[in-house]
Amino acid sequence: MRLVHISDTHLGFFAYSRSDPDWGINQREADFYRVFSQAVDKIIALKPDVVVHAGDLFDGVRPQNRAIDVALKQLIRLSESGTEIVLISGNHSTPKMRETGNIFRIFEHLDGIHPIHEPGVAEVVVGDATIHAIPHSATPPMKEVLSRVQLSKHTRHNVLVMHAGIEGSSRFRTDHINQQLIKSDDIPTEMDYVALGHYHEFAELRKGMYYSGSTERLGFGEVGQRKGIVEVDLDRGTTEFHELDVRNMYDIEPIDAQDLMAMELSAAVRSRLDESPLEGAIARLTVRNVRPDVARSLDTASLRRMASSALHFDLKIERVASGLLREVGDSTIGSLEREYGLFVDGLNLPDDRKKRLLELGGSYLTEGSE
Repeated sequence: MRLVHISDTHLGFFAYSRSDPDWGINQREADFYRVFSQAVDKIIALKPDVVVHAGDLFDGVRPQNRAIDVALKQLIRLSESGTEIVLISGNHSTPKMRETGNIFRIFEHLDGIHPIHEPGVAEVVVGDATIHAIPHSATPPMKEVLSRVQLSKHTRHNVLVMHAGIEGSSRFRTDHINQQLIKSDDIPTEMDYVALGHYHEFAELRKGMYYSGSTERLGFGEVGQRKGIVEVDLDRGTTEFHELDVRNMYDIEPIDAQDLMAMELSAAVRSRLDESPLEGAIARLTVRNVRPDVARSLDTASLRRMASSALHFDLKIERVASGLLREVGDSTIGSLEREYGLFVDGLNLPDDRKKRLLELGGSYLTEGSE
């Protein structure tokens, strides 16, 4: 019996003020939709018995209509292929208040799709496997919910799917919203496979326990990470990672500007950028130890234009001031846009007004950075 493990698709994610030429929407938002479709193409080709999605299908609790539409179309494709899908809600798609309601209810009528969002353990039997599905939960805490898991004796295989960080593991940061931590020892070792979501890089924590990782890169902390899905043969006890084609992201080798004047620094930046394949990529260059007099002489707008072929270029300048490093330039504009986008997304407004606010706000932020 075979399954596919996928997670952290974050549909609706967006960043930077660039539009996709075909869809006319935020380019990064379109990237996440395209790679999800690519993942579904791969799953249909693999013909597994079941797919488990380990959380964060959407990037937010209240996804836009476009993200919902993309999710529905792709899940219906899987359903029509005869594949069973077990889908749990992660911390990004779980409301803090139950009164808010959960978007996963829209999938409940679809054949072969099992959306799990209510706190507790749900058991879904597919063929000769029992899927023990634990959606994100703050009340009761997930550790308490996990203690209720009972292995089934009626099927040959038992699979656990949950969305959580593993306490004591270096595999994830602890600054995610609304996250839950679980000890590895709390997870039954008798499970044939443990499908984890939350950490964005493909990783094996112990035999049969994996993070599949996200399907696209959400930030520079994920530079160099492969993105994809995991194929699992439960009968043989084997796993295979299938890599997806995602947008290039680079953290360019930093420049130490301690002994450089402004013209020399500009030349060094140009040299670094000429060596980098920037076309359509997301890139960051850090310049360290810039003296105050040199920083005042820099034409940062001109430096950024050197990377105009990139989708987004983050120039991070660290200036020496009173013996300390201080950042100048546009190093935070990406996060500002993201925070602004999340704010607008949470407003109780029609989609057309949200879109207009995003367009106006994004242009103002870009203008301010330049």
